[in-house]
Amino acid sequence: MKKMRILIRYECELSWKYIWIFYLAIAIVFPTVYGLLYLLTHETGRINCLEMNTMIFVGIVGMMQINEDFRMLMQNGFTRAYIFSATAAQFAFISGLMSLIDTAAGMVLRGLLSGLFDYETIFESLYGYGHPAVLRWLWLFLVYLLISSLGFFFALVINRVPKKLSVFAVTILAALLLLGIPFLFAAVSAPWKAVGHSILSFAVRCFGFMDDGTVRLTNPIFLLLLCIGILSAGSYLIIRRTELSAVRKSALTLN
Repeated sequence: MKKMRILIRYECELSWKYIWIFYLAIAIVFPTVYGLLYLLTHETGRINCLEMNTMIFVGIVGMMQINEDFRMLMQNGFTRAYIFSATAAQFAFISGLMSLIDTAAGMVLRGLLSGLFDYETIFESLYGYGHPAVLRWLWLFLVYLLISSLGFFFALVINRVPKKLSVFAVTILAALLLLGIPFLFAAVSAPWKAVGHSILSFAVRCFGFMDDGTVRLTNPIFLLLLCIGILSAGSYLIIRRTELSAVRKSALTLN
């Protein structure tokens, strides 16, 4: 357990350095950009920049994690189970802290920018206002955790296959998404419209939007937890079989 505590502490301390750099950049760039836009156009509007950038950040962290730390930690005598547990703890730390900051920042910015810009969080744009702050934080925490877990899972998969095959697979997937979405909409409105409507209705309820117009936040929370659990289980099964030679070298060392 002592080695686990050392490893988790190391991962969280390392993550903290990236987090404050991220928010420092956000604090410099976005006020400058929106200030210039207001001075040049004298127009106000709806803005929502913080959470989308955080989602990109946690996704990158998830994808970079396997390449940055796996080789170094294995060389320092940590087992794959320890590495996976520490990675999960790191993702939870990053997601929990950044969702707390973004939730608080959303509440503050909404008050400060009132009358100048209409700041709206992703949660509020989806589920409306009046929900407890703790539920907003929990929802955002699980979204960030899901994105980082998804990035980690895809990075593990890519490391398991040859580079050319991974590029080919990603290209095929992107093409299927771009070409498949129009066919999906056409299929829903075609002969089996009733089946498509039933599937769509079920999906909407999973995201918390009930047929009577109410919102049930327990549904998306359980859905996010289920997806995170599936991705975590898949990542653990892959990392158990990941060879040290399949991961590029890291310049980091653990003292």
